[in-house]
Parts: sequence; C-alpha cells; structure tokens
Amino acid sequence: MRRAAALGAFLAATLCGAGAACAANAQSKSQQPAKAAAAAASSDASIAPLLQQVKAAFDKNDFAAAVDPLQRILAARPDDPIAHFQLGYAYSELKRWDDAKSEYSRAVALDPKMAPAHLNLGLVLMDSDPAAAAESFRHAADLQPKESRPRYLTGQALERAGKLPEASEQYKAALALSPNDYEYHFALARVLLRAGDPAGAEVQFRAAVAVRADAAPAQLGLASSLLAQKKYAGGAAALAEYLKLKPDDRGERLNRVSALMEIDQFDEALAELDRAETGTPPTVDSLKMRGGILMQQKKWQDAAATLTRALQLSQTDPELFAWLGRVELELRDFPAAAKWLNQSLAMNPTGAGPLRDLVDAYYLGGEYPSTLAALDRLAQLETPKPISWFVRATCYDKLMHKPEAIEAYQKFLDLDQGKSDTQDFQARQRIRILEDELGRSPKKH
Repeated sequence: MRRAAALGAFLAATLCGAGAACAANAQSKSQQPAKAAAAAASSDASIAPLLQQVKAAFDKNDFAAAVDPLQRILAARPDDPIAHFQLGYAYSELKRWDDAKSEYSRAVALDPKMAPAHLNLGLVLMDSDPAAAAESFRHAADLQPKESRPRYLTGQALERAGKLPEASEQYKAALALSPNDYEYHFALARVLLRAGDPAGAEVQFRAAVAVRADAAPAQLGLASSLLAQKKYAGGAAALAEYLKLKPDDRGERLNRVSALMEIDQFDEALAELDRAETGTPPTVDSLKMRGGILMQQKKWQDAAATLTRALQLSQTDPELFAWLGRVELELRDFPAAAKWLNQSLAMNPTGAGPLRDLVDAYYLGGEYPSTLAALDRLAQLETPKPISWFVRATCYDKLMHKPEAIEAYQKFLDLDQGKSDTQDFQARQRIRILEDELGRSPKKH
C-alpha cells in the first residue's frame, strides 16, 4: 500500500545482512500550498470566491472540500500550474495517488521551475516507481542547490531502486550541506553496509551515534558494521549499548552471546543468555548456545544436561546429536557417544567431524571392527592422516590381522616422518614383533 506523500512519514529502506538488522524512519513532508493560494489571486471575480473556498478547506485540513473548487478553477484556467499543484496536494492527502501524480506532473510541465511540485511528485512516486521518484527529486535538488533535503530524498529513492553507489553519492551531497544531520549519516551508513563496505559504514554509524547517542537503530547499525568486520569486542560493546535502549530485543541478545563467544568471554555470554531467557522458556537456539559455551569451558556434565534439553525440543539438528556425542566421548561413556554420533551421521552422512569422533568412540571402547569400518567411511571423505593409519594398524594388531597391521604401521611411519615420537617407537617395535611372529626376515625400519 502506498503511504501518504503529503504531511506524512514514509519509512526509509531497512538495513539487512552475515548474523545481523536495523531501520530508520525519515520524516519527509510535501510542500504545502498555503502561500500558493494568495499567489493565484486574480482580478477575475468568478475565481476569487473559489480561491477563498480552497483556502478555508486547507486551513481546516478538509482536503475533500478543496477538490471541487480547485476543479472549477482549473476548468476556467486549465494552464494554472499553482492550481494543479494545489489539487495534487489535496489528492495526496486523500490518498488518491494516481490523481495526485497526474496533477503534480501537469504542474511541473507548466512550470518546470516549481521545486515543490517536483518534490511532491517524487514523494508520490517513491513506492511505485523509485527510479522515477529519484528523477523528480533531482529536479528539486537542482532548483534548490542550498537545500539538503532533496538530495537526501534522491538518495532514498535510488537506494530503493537498488542503485546503491548512486544513493551513497546523494547522501554524501546532503551531508556536505548539513554535516550534523542524524538521518543523513544513518542513511549513508546503511547504504554502505548494504553495499559491502562495513568499514565505511562504521564511520557513518559512529557519526550518527555522536549526534544522537539514544538512537537505537544507529547503535544496532554500528554493531552490525563491527561484527561484519569480525571486530567482535567492539560489536559486543555496541550491542550492549543498543540493549540498554531496547532491552526486550531477545534476538540481539543472542547475537551478543555469539559475539562474546568469539572472544572467549564465556561467563559474560552465559550472563547474557540468562538475561535473554528471563521470563521466557529457553529455545533450541539458546540451549544450543549454552551447551556450546559449557563445552568450551569443559563443563561436560552441565553441557550434557543442556544439550539433552535441546534435543527434547528438536530432533532434526544433526549438530546437536554430534555435540552430545562429543560430550559423552569426553565423559568416557563410549557406547552413548557412539549412539549420538551415529544419529548425527544418519542425518548428515558427510559430517567428517562426527565421523572422526565416532572413530574415537569405537576405538576407545575397544570395538575394533567398528573402528575399522568407521575409518573406511572417513577415508571416503578425506585423505587419511598419519594418526588414522596408526589407529588402523593397532586395530588390525588387536584383531590378530598381522600382515594388515604391519602394512598400516609402515604407512604411518612413511607419512609421519618421525613427528610423533611415542607412536613412532610403538610402530617400529610392533612391526619387528609381528614380522618375527610371521617368520619373516627382519627388516630395517
């Protein structure tokens, strides 16, 4: 639905974007025709009463009452640009957008230097045809070279049309005329962030915050620009300022938790999670975050309890099963670890990380045939590392598959090149022993 172009507010384009979002409202008023009524006075006695009716209607904001006398004036003076402008204004207030567009277009055709008509035409076109709106605003800007607002509106229209570099230039032009305007700094920051220039956006968001420290959208935009640059400490600090202004924004609290996790501030991250969950049941996402933090802190029992709660809410996230398998592996409950890891792999068979953990769960649990099978699966996803060959060799060794064990031990030695002293010594010793048991001639290893 189109918004009121006259004496009304229309929303600026919304910021979106990597984990992060903010918006601003730009108050943009149409040019009012109050003075124009006096300028349209004529010695024609038949027009004067109609002009008085129009003035009285505008004074009372009764725009419907202004339509008929304006139409009668135009019937008598069809080439009067001011009357067309006034009728366009009345139609704008009545939300008769097509009629308003026609009247403003006629006004500028009759008087190309009527800046207010260009401006109001742009406002009417903003939603339906932002590219055309930008052209109308450009005309208004050319006619008012010392006014910043038309340039700002040109930038908004270009931004809506997806022409971000051009919008940026218009916002800069507006700032050159009004360097301390919050809206202009915010708009330029927003378009720079959308255009993939978070560093430039950071500068402008900081300027917006300097003008209005209590502006939540600017604080959120600053946080978004910092996080896009992986400046997690600064992003977390900006989100803290934003949350002072918008304490009920649970989504941004969780974003702050993520930022704090990136800089290993786990205690503060847990405190922020507690605040996010105050008065609200935890979600899968918040429980998963808490579980991840507890895993980083090596609080395995608490992590297991938290991840189990998360699984009660969601049975479709393979990462949850993988994490719980990892936790059980750390708790040395190898059968439980294998159970969770297999469930994760059933949902995501190409998960190399869970498959590596499954190898460990089987191996540490003494399930050597299952370990070998898991190693075979892992070899289909990635080139086996030297330690994989050592594990394979020891499995064959335990299962009394001596030739296979010797071959795997030798493969480990060839790849490891003496980097792992303990395993290197064990591999050489076992090769000698196994070759002796097989009655082979001793080899130099």
